[in-house]
Amino acid sequence: MSSTTAEESDFDLSRERITELAALADAAAAEAKRGWYEISSALTDKRGAADVDAIAIAFDYRLQERIDGNSNPVFHAAQLTPLAELPTSVADLWANVVGATASVPVRARLHDLLFTLGRQPKHKHADQACRAYLEVGAGNWGSLYRVRALARALDIARQMNRNDLADDAMKQIIANARESLDGVEWQPGVSLRLIGRLAEEKNPPTGVDDLLVEARARYAGDPYIEVDAAMLQRRLAKGDKDALGRIDREVVGIWTKAAEASTGLQRLGHLTKAVDYARDHGQTGLLAAATTALQAIGIDDLGMQTFRVPVEIPDEKISKWIGYFTQGDDWRVCIARFENGEHGTPPTGRTAENRSQMAKDTSLYSMIPHSKIGGDGLPRWEPQNEDDQEEQRLSDVEMFRMQLCAPLLAKALHEIGVVHHPIREEVEEFFAERIFLPPDIPRVLADALTRYWRRDYEACAYLLAPKIETMLRVLARAIDEPVYLTQRKNTPGKYVGLGTLISTLGKHGLDESWGRYLSTLLAGPTGWNLRNELAHGFVDEVSAPMAALLIQATLYVANLAPRGRAAADARGRIGAPLEACMQTGRGLRPFESTGQLATTRRRGGLGAGRTQSRP
Repeated sequence: MSSTTAEESDFDLSRERITELAALADAAAAEAKRGWYEISSALTDKRGAADVDAIAIAFDYRLQERIDGNSNPVFHAAQLTPLAELPTSVADLWANVVGATASVPVRARLHDLLFTLGRQPKHKHADQACRAYLEVGAGNWGSLYRVRALARALDIARQMNRNDLADDAMKQIIANARESLDGVEWQPGVSLRLIGRLAEEKNPPTGVDDLLVEARARYAGDPYIEVDAAMLQRRLAKGDKDALGRIDREVVGIWTKAAEASTGLQRLGHLTKAVDYARDHGQTGLLAAATTALQAIGIDDLGMQTFRVPVEIPDEKISKWIGYFTQGDDWRVCIARFENGEHGTPPTGRTAENRSQMAKDTSLYSMIPHSKIGGDGLPRWEPQNEDDQEEQRLSDVEMFRMQLCAPLLAKALHEIGVVHHPIREEVEEFFAERIFLPPDIPRVLADALTRYWRRDYEACAYLLAPKIETMLRVLARAIDEPVYLTQRKNTPGKYVGLGTLISTLGKHGLDESWGRYLSTLLAGPTGWNLRNELAHGFVDEVSAPMAALLIQATLYVANLAPRGRAAADARGRIGAPLEACMQTGRGLRPFESTGQLATTRRRGGLGAGRTQSRP
């Protein structure tokens, strides 16, 4: 029988063969010290026999960690047949072997599996499994496996309403926890797991509180472990408000004290935890003090380092890439190409390709903690769940591509100015032809480009950053999407944020890749979040690549318009024409740039305009 299939087998259940199998299992278990998997490993070279393989399977399954107080057993092993789907003949074999074995670990596992399968007499299998687990827990196996054995013994006793066995299990758990706390070696994963299982009891035994006091004193040098112990104390306190308040203040104090004894990113992390805990548990006074300490950390205090990775690109490829944007008979054609990216692709790349690339880069990334820190040195965001981690991974791929592309875009935009020498008034007239733009935007775009070509990148960036949101808001209003939130209690009326606008327009045809580019560059917490960083004054120096990215993002948005007759009626005004747009506009579509004029054409969807040159 294969260990990965559920084939029915006819096993030899004679006394002689059962005795042989029990002896094999006992011999394998005699050498095991660290867990049931060692028993399975010892039987590896004998698994050619179907019945030996069936015995070994019993020790391949892993008894997983208990989750949220769930006492139901969860046996699992990769590529193994689910326990409930094994053929009856396997359970028959286990039932025969367990009666002949002398090994405590073998009896514990086989009786537990038979109990889990509901094999009769169920109460006998439960009793024998529980007693065997207690022996394992008091024996000389590895400490973590003894923890699991004792926790499982208590679980079985509670499931079967065997208070006598439960009392024996709790006594042994207390003994093991005290042994761990008194030992020379630090074993917080042992002692706190044991105490934590006792804390789950409806009526925890006497002595648990004392164990937690000892645990906090023993592990006071590590704030993470001490907080874990404090949280177990909090669980025991239940409805005692005074005790809960005291413990909450102590937890904030643990993180604050740890921050005082640390520097750099570690200090930042400890204070962030103090702030979060104080806020979440109503410790207003401690919240203010922790926040003040957090704010006192400067970006230079973090000891962060910049890593540079050279990327070699042949000069001819760079020239060809830049030439795509700069080689045109007229600067208008060049600007139209620039706003559309490399053949319609944003600097962050196509989302589908990025997801494919992300799928190839798996395990190591997910093991590394990520935290976004703003230009002021304060924490902005960190993933809270698997979905957040996936979003962060995708955003990091996009940011890498964007940072790689930005210097080339900056050079291309400069070359457009050097080669064609656009006149500012003509630039404004060019954008004024885009009939859906608010009336001040052509002037802003002309000023921003002119300042960029004069290398005044800071002025360029601060001109554009707020106007992108303005244009997106006008687009959303024109397709009848609500963008204003009226006052609610003490919260004054306000417009929805930039991220919400991008998401809203995505439902009306905004290209996913360009939408993610706008979010990653300007507003996404996993990305650069440049609009907010600029608005709060946290960008010390605006570089040419940064300004070039902002220009391209702004030009792309300026190239969008509502579809239908409403776009033709707008004529770039915000009064009655916009009102007409709001009455009739449904969805968005791009402008199409044709030579010297940007004209609207009636075609659905939303995306970047195509560039066509004409005499």
